[in-house]
Amino acid sequence: MSTTPSFTDLATSRGGGGHSNPMYDFLSGFAPRKLKDLFKWVEYLYYNSAHIFAALKKFAEYAVTEIVIDSNVKVHKDNWDRVLNTKLRMRRVSISTGLDLFLYGNSFCSPYHPFNRSLHCEFCRAKANVKKVKYTFDLKSLTFTYTCPACDKKTKSQARDEKVADEDRINIIRWDPKLIDISHNPITGESKYYYTIPDEIKGDVKKGKAHIVGTMPMEFLRAIKENQQFEFADGQIYHMKLDPPAGIDSKWGFPPLTATIKLFFYTAVLRKANEAIALEHIVPFRVIHPVAMSGSADPTTTMNLMVWQDNLRAEVKKWRRDPLHIMFAPAALGVTMMGGQGRSLLTLGEVKDAEDNIIAAMGIPREFLYGGLSFTGSSITLRMLENQLETYAGYMNDQLDWIVKQVAQILSWKPVDVYYTPFRLIDDVQQKQSMMNLNAMGPIVANGTLLELHNLNINDERDKRKQEQLDEARFNMELEIEMSKIQASLSQEAQNEANAGVGTAYNPQAVIAMAEQFISEMEQMDPNMVRSQLDQLSQEDPVMYAVVKDRWETMRNMQKRDMTSSMGGS
Repeated sequence: MSTTPSFTDLATSRGGGGHSNPMYDFLSGFAPRKLKDLFKWVEYLYYNSAHIFAALKKFAEYAVTEIVIDSNVKVHKDNWDRVLNTKLRMRRVSISTGLDLFLYGNSFCSPYHPFNRSLHCEFCRAKANVKKVKYTFDLKSLTFTYTCPACDKKTKSQARDEKVADEDRINIIRWDPKLIDISHNPITGESKYYYTIPDEIKGDVKKGKAHIVGTMPMEFLRAIKENQQFEFADGQIYHMKLDPPAGIDSKWGFPPLTATIKLFFYTAVLRKANEAIALEHIVPFRVIHPVAMSGSADPTTTMNLMVWQDNLRAEVKKWRRDPLHIMFAPAALGVTMMGGQGRSLLTLGEVKDAEDNIIAAMGIPREFLYGGLSFTGSSITLRMLENQLETYAGYMNDQLDWIVKQVAQILSWKPVDVYYTPFRLIDDVQQKQSMMNLNAMGPIVANGTLLELHNLNINDERDKRKQEQLDEARFNMELEIEMSKIQASLSQEAQNEANAGVGTAYNPQAVIAMAEQFISEMEQMDPNMVRSQLDQLSQEDPVMYAVVKDRWETMRNMQKRDMTSSMGGS
């Protein structure tokens, strides 16, 4: 899989020169030579390089936006929204498969079709769910031995699987690229995919673990029995890949981190050197010794140095217990420092340059990791990054469309058009304002285009506007009904009073007209005067008071609602 020329050939073709091969260095000996080994190395880089980890995480998450379900049938839209967002958690799946894509250069996924496995008694033919009985599994014959719950006899049975349309049990499986093999036809572009079942799963099946055997598809059990790879049916696995150059095996995507491996090795060497320098040279080694007081007086010739050394150690211990301790010495003390020059030896600048080269090799602006990207200062860089992420967003939409079609077959539903909200890295406020100004002069720009700039869907907004108008019409209708009831009640009350001789007969039209006059006068008053007038009216004419109060409150409520609507519209 390696594209590096043969170093042996290069070495022999250099003629009689005395120089070593310029294409080979010490770190080249650690570079992987096989694609599957390369997959293991990029995993190591992902978890051991802070720059690579942060860059791939941001790339995988940044372009995954909200899912838009394009359907005019509310039931279909609600069902798909529940399955994609609640059951499958497609945004999380897309981020995970996107991480696989940027890490390995390949991503493999497929939906799990749920099934119910049943066993049939060979004596009474009773049907039993494999999860409801205790059994032993024989891998060689693919049979289950259990005690029949119906006839209480020990029986042996082959499993019968019945696929079910259970949305709660559907799952999106991400396959490990290191366990996938591809048989590719470069002429037609068709590929067959094979999966190497891990030894751990094989061991669990051979041990007969119920939670593995009872839920493992029968095709996997047969592959384990025959010690073969599992072959995917046509169209049952989705392969998303970063296409390599034409000269490299086209059936696989090529990991984009390949260019960073030797750079990572180089930084590892520098960090190891810095570690050795820090351990040996950062903290100095101090040597304490007596100092001659004059040229001829050497204290070492007149003192017992063993006693002096013991006394000095005791004084140091006292000083560590009590920082204010004062030591008396018979001779001057000198301190000689050994080491401590580690700061000048550290290769921090070289490490930083190597890390910047790793970021550059991934094709990511440095500001994308550390912040500082702005539209005005780095428009070209932002545009290049946006194009790169838009391509990735296209991969995600293709994968989402394929998954929806597969899930529709499992659930026997009608597939719908789904896509992620169009990704935009640059939030150009001036461009949005210009398009809105153009649309204000005439129908130049479609309303749907304007709404997409703000991540809004025109169909959703239309539904909301329709619902608001229906609610408003319903409110006005209910208001008219209540007003009619109040007027009819007032008329009946006035008629009853007139018949009883309690007061003068009321004319409803005259009462309403007089009430409107009162309200017109009250609009010119302050709130305190309004309350005073209403109190006086309640004592003089209760019927008129009731009409005026009802119409006054209705008018005030309508004014508040109109004010709220105008503020919301602006």
